[in-house]
Amino acid sequence: MEQEQVNKSSINLSVLWDDLLREARRLRFWLPLLAVLLAGCLTGYRYMHHVPQYRATASFTIKVANPLQSEHSAYNIETAGQMAKTFPYILTSGVLQQRVREDLGISQLPAITAEALPNSSVFTLMVTSTSPQLAYDVLQSVITHYPEVSDFVVGSTQMYLLNESGVPKAELAPFSAIRYILQGVIIAFFLWLGYALIRALLKSTVHNDDELRHLLSVPCLAQLPVAKVLRKYPCPMLVMKQDPDGFCESVRLLRLRTEKRLQEENRKVVLVSSAIPSEGKTTVTANLSIALAGSGKKVLLIDWDLRSPSIAKMLHLVDDDNGLADYLSQAKTAEDVIHRTYIPNLSVIAGQKSSRSVHHTTAALARAQVLLETVREEYDYIIIDTPPCSLLADATELAELADCAILVVRQDFASQEQIRDAVQRLSDSRLATIGCVLNGTDAVGSYSYGHGYGYGYGYGYGYGYGYGYGYGYGNDEAGKNDPK
Repeated sequence: MEQEQVNKSSINLSVLWDDLLREARRLRFWLPLLAVLLAGCLTGYRYMHHVPQYRATASFTIKVANPLQSEHSAYNIETAGQMAKTFPYILTSGVLQQRVREDLGISQLPAITAEALPNSSVFTLMVTSTSPQLAYDVLQSVITHYPEVSDFVVGSTQMYLLNESGVPKAELAPFSAIRYILQGVIIAFFLWLGYALIRALLKSTVHNDDELRHLLSVPCLAQLPVAKVLRKYPCPMLVMKQDPDGFCESVRLLRLRTEKRLQEENRKVVLVSSAIPSEGKTTVTANLSIALAGSGKKVLLIDWDLRSPSIAKMLHLVDDDNGLADYLSQAKTAEDVIHRTYIPNLSVIAGQKSSRSVHHTTAALARAQVLLETVREEYDYIIIDTPPCSLLADATELAELADCAILVVRQDFASQEQIRDAVQRLSDSRLATIGCVLNGTDAVGSYSYGHGYGYGYGYGYGYGYGYGYGYGYGNDEAGKNDPK
């Protein structure tokens, strides 16, 4: 039991460290901005409040006035040390301060200190002030009045001037911008690191397949690694690779496990969805369809994401006016909208952008059911790509038409609450979830197609006003995110 607790603690620390590294990568562009901001603000503040300080000094040798003792250095050294120790008391007693103020006609004295050089009879007086002339004048007045005041404490002494600074010309501590810039950078780094650590501690995402199985109580069909492709390819496609690699092998494993589950349960219409956008749902759907077709099965891929269709572009199909929206609006027949692809055994019904009323009316759903009944006998498998089911009702409305569902979960992306909500929505529709896919993992490694600079796959979209999608390409980690 104790060993299990130790292992669990180690795993938690390892996960926390991984989360911290991921958050640091995601926030890496904020560090220089924060450093510049804090360094600039701190340097500007210190510069505006900088007050120059000047110090006037004078050094003396001390001799005891008693001629019998003055020849012995030990007496002089002891007297110099005693004068340095008693100087603060003499200064705060008020006698010396009063005489200096009366001498110079000022109401307040600047900082006055004294020290004795160790193991010597050298005694130094120092006056620090914002005015170099005032520092020098106070020093001269202290030199004049100090011996007569100290005689009552240390006895009669003789002070022989060794050197003095005169009126100081340079600041005691000139303003140093480098110092405050470094302080600002250090403060910015620790603030940035602390924020990244807080984000890592508060995260409740899925990190590995064990967490995913524990969360959903369904098998993890495969883990798809991060993939990089050239800009001209919308996403990593299995058909573009001839040599096996991590991504291709993961897709083939997904095909084997999915096909096994479908055959065991005698199902053929598979709905593929995700909890939120940008989890790689469409990429997984397309590659699963290609892999099934490559195994000799006749496959129909339906792009039912009518708010942001992308299957046609992903498979490099020629743009055609005949799409799913045309069929649902009764403008076209099933034969008109089913397109054969350059991939053997794979046919596609492309999506078309349309208003919600086109595909969410009772008539449209009834026509969708007719479509699936029509193609069910002709194809071995029918794969349906739907919008994320936690944000829109499209997937749950289509759940009654499918036999089962596969949920795509991107590593360290959607929260566990969002994932549970997605599965619950599918369960409420009485649709069995046969498994899930952990997408975008970094355990297997990445690769790139072709030669040259690698770009992350996908288009990127978000849900904007109302029920439609927003615009733009937007991923938090360019080069590693499949936004669909």
